[in-house]
Amino acid sequence: MNPEAGGDDFKLPPQFPRVRDVYQLTKEWWVTLPGEFALRFEEGEFGTDLVLWRKGITCWTTVYTMKAGETPVSTLEWIRRDAPEAAAVETFLTPDSNPIRYAYLLHETEEDAPERWALYSFAFGQSGHIMMAIYFDDKDDINLAKQIWTSLDERAAS
Repeated sequence: MNPEAGGDDFKLPPQFPRVRDVYQLTKEWWVTLPGEFALRFEEGEFGTDLVLWRKGITCWTTVYTMKAGETPVSTLEWIRRDAPEAAAVETFLTPDSNPIRYAYLLHETEEDAPERWALYSFAFGQSGHIMMAIYFDDKDDINLAKQIWTSLDERAAS
């Protein structure tokens, strides 16, 4: 796959803005993207979500602010309680990193739909946490998904 264009024969839809490299998601959160992605906003269950995509990979992103009494560790604990780890192909946890990172990989199959992989990834910082569901068609793209997830960074607002 051509990381710059999302594939040799794939063109990003012209009506959507493009982002690449280091992209500021919110005042506090940043991501580093490997190549060019299209960007759009979608109404999600808890507000507006950011969607970054190109051929074969989609990153559906929701950012949550820290509530009174929450900490990165306590938020990680309740996220892990609700996670379907038993169904996960693999789990990832870096409790000593800043931000703290947690993810689980699922192989999602539905009748009459192509298979897909999903890395449900989280980064827990001082301002809150970010959940990025990274969907990809080819299992070999797990390293690309992990690269995007581990690039999530919380920075002081400038």
